Amino acid sequence: MHKPYILAIGDIVTDAFIKLNEDEAEIITDEHGNKKLAMDFGSKPPYDYVDIVQAVGPSPNAAVSFARLGAHSGLMAYMGDDLPGKDMLTYLGEQQVDTSTISVAEGMKSNYWYVLRYGAERTILVKNEKYEYTWQEPDEVPDWIYLSALDGASWNLHLELLDYLRKHADTKLVFQPGTFHFKWGAQKLAEIYARSHMTVMNKEEAADVTGRNVEDIEDLFDGLHNLGPEIVVITDGPHGSYASDGKKIISIPNYPDPKPPVDRTGAGDAFASTITTALAQGESLETALTWAPINSMNVCQHIGAQAGLLDKEAILSLLDTAPEDYKPTLIAGSHEPSIEDIAAQLVVNPKGIFAADESGGSINKRFAQYGIEDSEEMRRNYRQLFFTTPEVEHQLSGVILFDETARQRTDDGTPFPKLLADRGIIPGVKVDKGIVPLPGFEGEGVTSGLDGLPERLADYREMGLRFAKWRAAINVSSTLPSDAAIAANVHALARYALDCQNADIVPIVEPEIVHQGDFDITRAKEVTAKALDTLFDELALLGVNRKALILKTSMVLAGSEQPQSSPDEVAKATVDVLTHHVPHDVAGIVFLSGGQTPEQATANLQAISNQGSQVWPITFSFSRALQEPVIEAWGGHAGNAARAQEVFADLARKNSDATVQQDGMKTIF
Repeated sequence: MHKPYILAIGDIVTDAFIKLNEDEAEIITDEHGNKKLAMDFGSKPPYDYVDIVQAVGPSPNAAVSFARLGAHSGLMAYMGDDLPGKDMLTYLGEQQVDTSTISVAEGMKSNYWYVLRYGAERTILVKNEKYEYTWQEPDEVPDWIYLSALDGASWNLHLELLDYLRKHADTKLVFQPGTFHFKWGAQKLAEIYARSHMTVMNKEEAADVTGRNVEDIEDLFDGLHNLGPEIVVITDGPHGSYASDGKKIISIPNYPDPKPPVDRTGAGDAFASTITTALAQGESLETALTWAPINSMNVCQHIGAQAGLLDKEAILSLLDTAPEDYKPTLIAGSHEPSIEDIAAQLVVNPKGIFAADESGGSINKRFAQYGIEDSEEMRRNYRQLFFTTPEVEHQLSGVILFDETARQRTDDGTPFPKLLADRGIIPGVKVDKGIVPLPGFEGEGVTSGLDGLPERLADYREMGLRFAKWRAAINVSSTLPSDAAIAANVHALARYALDCQNADIVPIVEPEIVHQGDFDITRAKEVTAKALDTLFDELALLGVNRKALILKTSMVLAGSEQPQSSPDEVAKATVDVLTHHVPHDVAGIVFLSGGQTPEQATANLQAISNQGSQVWPITFSFSRALQEPVIEAWGGHAGNAARAQEVFADLARKNSDATVQQDGMKTIF
């Protein structure tokens, strides 16, 4: 799975937390409901203790949170070259935060604030040093940039950030405004809001920014969406939080405190950074909104903004034991996920897609090989065996069905698509009609099925199918494929993809480089690159949304009549082609197993994963590699079903494991 790079931008400070003796101060509430911290003027009130907390502030807090949650984290901040500054750099390095974009001002002090703690509340004495806020070019283009509190002298940095974002359209901006952002107002920050993918603030801040009614949550969301962000998150103190993607508004209560809060410093930063990381890792808005309050709650149980920040495993553990009412609630719009959401869910590691979509002719050949009677009922029994295998939902995100299979039911009458969906497996369908000869081009074909496709897609969506697949077969030799064959096939793939998205269905485009043939891995790499370039040019020409599209592609392999390369050679060739010929905003890439044995496909998948994180999620969409040993174990006999399911579960687990990078090569079979 791709490890997203999130760059936080904002001021950094060392906090000295001074715990006031509660007998020496008090809270006074004025006639407007404003709370004041009161102490006798001119007195020398004793304090309980002081805690020194390094490298904090909304953006540093977020950067540490990103790292703990499994992202590649960086921080752009400004500090002096004094001892507190050096200590902060050391600390951030220990927290796995990239500090290469931190600017260190020679001969200047670092920001140092004093936090007066009284109970669980705090009052902060702030002094910002006067740094030269200039853009620090990151070595790697961030997937996400997280902008939060900066000093009022930083306006030019905001302009430089906007210029950088114009040059890197794929980078998503998260805006968590700070004090000076609110002082500047929405008009001055109009382009920042317009470029933001998400903004996060509390309810009172949202009312101030929009001029809308603070008690009308839908009106607040409307106002913030009008400024430009696709996703808006609003927190409401003890009443929980809300999030909107422009189509729906969902709410979540606060995660219950195991004991009274110790200190609320950094709770908002934990919330905003957690929801950002979850979305960057491909989670849905609903899932992200369940994670964020957990991290926020735990921060409140510790002194300082970072001591309580959790890793993903700890968040998921607390989520598993959450109260029954701790779940997102729809308060406006529809819970129906977008096709971008569904595409992201299909490629979340360590899950893959099971291609159970053989046509009648293909499955007849498999049955004949093992002496199995070919009938609709036997095919139904065979598919049911896979779809009812216990626990396989932990390894499979989706299943591609054939039209016949999509209309079949289990023994108890449950439609196969519903059975899968109820198990958390997204059902999809193969929609092409197979390959027909390409006139005038011997040995080459083009995939058919565009006629009547919009109507068929509407029918499939009504049946509960949420994604589709179209396969184009590209034959390879010293002279093939012709430019005409590539052009005809990628045009059909692009037309199909556009029809799918218009029908609210995620398209999987599959330009398969056919394994049968006498060609080496260099020739396979050359043809794959050309096919991908032509495909993505055609998709762009038709305006297909790449964020809601999955590429299903062959691994780069020598033809079946040539000696096969090692998994490491296959992995390097495959990753090299994909890196240079697949746009970075494609939702994900899944590999077909065509022509490989189950052992070979899994070993090559593991070797590709061992190449490290890529810019897209990468997983499997295997057919033969998940079925061949199963059909052999089953043999068409009901008494063998349990054993066949064990074989399938084992294959699914091995391929799921192979989507995760291993420190060293291991024996898979």
